[in-house]
Amino acid sequence: MAFQIVDDILDVEGDAETLGKATGSDAENQKATYVSLLGLEPAKKRVKELTHAAVRALEPFGEEGISLADFAKDLALRRC
Repeated sequence: MAFQIVDDILDVEGDAETLGKATGSDAENQKATYVSLLGLEPAKKRVKELTHAAVRALEPFGEEGISLADFAKDLALRRC
């Protein structure tokens, strides 16, 4: 879910050249997105909450869960 919310955020804030695709198409096509439903800042907050929950859920796996937790963090911070 966090990945999709970040995708929705990037459609609003992202740079078309960096993303490799046009931005603003969700609003232009009147798509229901997390940003359109929640607003930009609440959507960003939700990404943080979901990422934190994912990382915490991986804690019982110890070192074996570190790479997956790092992946979740990277996805939350992606810009393309």
